[in-house]
Amino acid sequence: MRTEEDLRAAFDHLGRTAPAPDDLLAKLDTLRPVRRRRRTPLVVATAVATATAAIAGPLVVNHLNDRANTTGQERRNLAWTPWVDLPVPKGMKLNPRVYTANRQDYELIGFTGKPWITACLLTVHRNGDFDPAKIPAGSPRVDLNGRPGRVVHSTPSRPFNPAPRGYLGVIQGNPLQTIAWQPGDGLWALLTCSSQRELGTLKAPQLDAPYQANVPLAVTIAKSVSPGTRTLGSPVKVGHLPEGLRPDRVTYRSPTGEAEGFGQNFVIDLSDGNPATGFRPRDLDASAKDDRPYEPRPGDDLRIRFTTDKFWNQMSRFPQPRPDLTINGMKAWYVADLVFGEPIGKPKPAKTAIRMEGDGVAVVIQGLSATPDLDELRKVAETLRLAGNPHDPNTWFDAAVAIP
Repeated sequence: MRTEEDLRAAFDHLGRTAPAPDDLLAKLDTLRPVRRRRRTPLVVATAVATATAAIAGPLVVNHLNDRANTTGQERRNLAWTPWVDLPVPKGMKLNPRVYTANRQDYELIGFTGKPWITACLLTVHRNGDFDPAKIPAGSPRVDLNGRPGRVVHSTPSRPFNPAPRGYLGVIQGNPLQTIAWQPGDGLWALLTCSSQRELGTLKAPQLDAPYQANVPLAVTIAKSVSPGTRTLGSPVKVGHLPEGLRPDRVTYRSPTGEAEGFGQNFVIDLSDGNPATGFRPRDLDASAKDDRPYEPRPGDDLRIRFTTDKFWNQMSRFPQPRPDLTINGMKAWYVADLVFGEPIGKPKPAKTAIRMEGDGVAVVIQGLSATPDLDELRKVAETLRLAGNPHDPNTWFDAAVAIP
């Protein structure tokens, strides 16, 4: 049996004889496997494997795996952090940003003072969420600052749809032209841009002018995309969650300044993983099972919504009804779901949400199924922490830590 001294001696030998990392990288393209007889004792083989991992560690970094913070040992859920950095072109706004376990959506809308719309949608995929085999072999090639890309011509259904319903403009063109490439290790990105044809005049524009693909703009934006270095801020830190429910999507919409009354909007959707229960869109059918950015996903059971919109105080601005309770200093009411509840003409929906208001902020904890009752919603509300300054995203929590 080998002793600790033997193990240390093996490590010392490796430290003196192991090749430098740069040499390893230089030889990766030329190294070929050679069959050799096994002569190394087991303990030395173990040391070799350990040392090799130590050498290779700094060379290959998988930044897409959830990891613990080495200082605070906080678990980071990297679904809630941007996988890419996307510089916003002049004259465009980035809204909304949608994050799920294996896909992130970024919509760009042009505000150029003209009534005709330019819109782009970037979707970023990991863990096999996008199958590159769907890219037709004959698709034109494009160089994206050294990264190879393809220009894929398609309809909204073949060979793939780059956008779910609900995004503005980008799926209006026919055919679509989408840039497909890998912006980083383990990532695939799809970028589609469309612009309305400028028909009519500024005084009398043709607002229903057809869309056409804007490949030059898509290529310019794709060249600026790089692996993510930033965090996503969250105005809330999640505490108690009903048993079996986990966050499955985060949506952030910032004020653009183009429309009065819109403030910060941050939404966390949660699900028990069973699409047969929970939220169901009224028009859901075989052709409309995709996610939509402005409503819960099919099967979601709970929604946490934070807003600083102009009408954040839609309950507290009136003397009646009086608050049902106070939660962490905020007035709170049990309310009915008037947005995703029963349509007009049906019985009035039951109270399935808690609305809290205070200091220019509204937070709504909304049940979308029978799973979380009002007591559970209150526990969620009571353990929810607001950032130091909910109006300033620079003071918000790191979403990768604040959201499980």
